[in-house]
Amino acid sequence: MSLVKTLSIIGMVFFPLCLILSSVFAESDVEAAAGWGLFAALYGIGYSITTFVKTKNLAKSE
Repeated sequence: MSLVKTLSIIGMVFFPLCLILSSVFAESDVEAAAGWGLFAALYGIGYSITTFVKTKNLAKSE
């Protein structure tokens, strides 16, 4: 579960950074704001898949 813990810590820094940057760029550069939102979404998808696989493997081992 150390991988999930590491990804959680990275996410606690990365998601607020993406939110701040996308809100800063929302007025001046819409494409940049959409890009930061896309980065956050892609990280979230990868994190959720990793967590799902890890918990599924834990359930099988019990």
